[in-house]
Amino acid sequence: MSPLRRRLAAAAISAIAPAVLAAAETSAPPASATGTPPSAAAASGDALKDRLTSLPQAQDLKPHGPIEITADRTDATEGTSAIYSGHVNLVSDTLKLDGDRLELRQYPDHQFEAKITGAPAHMSHAGAGSDNPSMAARARTLNYDSRSSMVDLIGDAYVERNGDTTTADTIHYNVADRSLQAVGGKSQVRIVIQPPADANAPATGAVPDGATAPPAATQPQAPVAPEKKS
Repeated sequence: MSPLRRRLAAAAISAIAPAVLAAAETSAPPASATGTPPSAAAASGDALKDRLTSLPQAQDLKPHGPIEITADRTDATEGTSAIYSGHVNLVSDTLKLDGDRLELRQYPDHQFEAKITGAPAHMSHAGAGSDNPSMAARARTLNYDSRSSMVDLIGDAYVERNGDTTTADTIHYNVADRSLQAVGGKSQVRIVIQPPADANAPATGAVPDGATAPPAATQPQAPVAPEKKS
């Protein structure tokens, strides 16, 4: 290559090099451009997993006292098994089950297995503090075994806890290890997670900083009658 051509090539490279470097810098966004540092994203993912799988502890959900059952009638009773129907309610110190029909089998140490059906059947737990909020569940069939702490919700299953909801054809959760499994059938599993409360949000009716409150409404005054002259 001649000296003239070498000088022209060097000049061309010098002219386009800054543009190439600038393009490379803009194509790779800084770490802050993603909005969340990797450590914060991992923490957020862990918090989401905890909320999805968090359920009452087994010792909180298991009944520890007597079980009271009310129903319109008892269809059959045999040993430790019984069938109840009509406005059925099963209440213990921690749980309440209700539905149209209950098949109950009792075991030692106040343990039991219950199959309750309804349109729908319900289960509720009052909760105990902010770490163990109240929960509610419903389905066409609800199977609960206090020995294994397994609850199976079958048919239009729905679980609500602390405002978060899970809807599926079938929901299984194990209270002992705080795990939940939702299974879709004709429709997909649907989970709704409520956002955390915003401590900085203004109270209802509060006026934001720098804003002027609207004037208070005034009541119209009654007309004044003219003064009579004597």
